[in-house]
Amino acid sequence: MRRHWKVVFAFASLAAVCVATRTARAAPMDPVPDRFYLNPPGGGNCQNFTGAGYQACAPNNVSWSNMMSELGYAIAPSAFHPARTTGLGGFALSFEASYVHINADATDSTGTQYWHVGTQGAVNPNTNAFSGINKYPDSILQIYTLKARKGLPFGLEIAGALGYIANTSLWVGGADLHWAVLEGFRTGILGYLPDIAVGGGVRTVGGASTFFLTTVGIDGQISKPIALADSAVLTPYIGAQRLLIYADSTVVNLTPTVDPLQQCGYQGTNVPGNPNVPNGGVGGAYTGAPVCKNTNAVNDFNNLTTLSKDRMQRWRGIAGLTYKYEILYLGGQFAMDLEEPSAENANLGVSGSKQWTMSFEAGVSF
Repeated sequence: MRRHWKVVFAFASLAAVCVATRTARAAPMDPVPDRFYLNPPGGGNCQNFTGAGYQACAPNNVSWSNMMSELGYAIAPSAFHPARTTGLGGFALSFEASYVHINADATDSTGTQYWHVGTQGAVNPNTNAFSGINKYPDSILQIYTLKARKGLPFGLEIAGALGYIANTSLWVGGADLHWAVLEGFRTGILGYLPDIAVGGGVRTVGGASTFFLTTVGIDGQISKPIALADSAVLTPYIGAQRLLIYADSTVVNLTPTVDPLQQCGYQGTNVPGNPNVPNGGVGGAYTGAPVCKNTNAVNDFNNLTTLSKDRMQRWRGIAGLTYKYEILYLGGQFAMDLEEPSAENANLGVSGSKQWTMSFEAGVSF
């Protein structure tokens, strides 16, 4: 057992370093929701404040919903385990790498390439600033996670997960609960039955100041361990998972490159004593509103808004294979949408193609 704990400690140290050594600076695939705006329906550019009849920008909720649906799918609990638990008193520590397909070049119903518009993009080497659009968004999101699982009585198992999304400043954390309804039979008629389990998990995104994103996964699996020579066990499994995606934005500025005070020629507020305000107040009232020299530019104050509060649902199927030799543990899994994302989310304008995830896991289990 002492040798086993040395292996666990070495593995945990390596994985923890990989997860912890992340910088907080922005990265090319960081979401930028304040770029999701629509120009006025009658024409004109809501980013240009010159001329009469200026209208403020409208939020592009369709693009926002498409990107959040795909990112929510990417961070979802992986349900990366067979039906059988680690057993009473059992423990597993592993490192998981998931590669998730996104519709990087897709265009939504507003004519917007939402991953191009909604992510930071590369840094301009001349100005050291991010570009206004991401010309080459990643088509595969890479998510690396450190996981720990602990067996409990009555066929229960709990797990914790902490990881990060490569090429972003985002991290992902969450927990899972797994219940093996039927497991462990070896002889008699019951020995022919597969292990059966149900469970659920939650993942949420950290490191984002402009939005909140959480995905809940409810899953079920069946599996059958196959004993091999030399204490090795091969376990294939299949399952299905229901995803519930919750996306909310904070207040976003749809004209992020414009300073509203400078644009309007700010002269203080509409209060008594302000030399730029007539006696009696602007319009016959003291309202405390900004007083602008450039009156047509005051509309930029109307470009602060929140994007839609989205609640999305998706189904995906899961197939995987694990291999255990003594305490060493390896696994591979493939997950894919069972229906088009628009099937249950068309009311939000979600229109992207099906997504898939390839996951690999290595660790120790005893």
